[in-house]
Amino acid sequence: MDSNYVFLCGVMWCRFGQQDAGEELLRAADAEDPDMKALACAMFANGARRLRESEKRAQPSGTVLGRELCG
Repeated sequence: MDSNYVFLCGVMWCRFGQQDAGEELLRAADAEDPDMKALACAMFANGARRLRESEKRAQPSGTVLGRELCG
């Protein structure tokens, strides 16, 4: 596995939440190369944070529209 591949997997994970790319990042996080490991861990963490933020935005809020939709 090379760093370009790990970086591209990171982009696909961070930008689109592609599960296969996230799994590749986890696999790269077990690499012996400390630079590869650091890149994979950073990209995975960044993507996970972005996914959590987008899930929070997708939840209905307390706005009028949210109250109408939820009861």
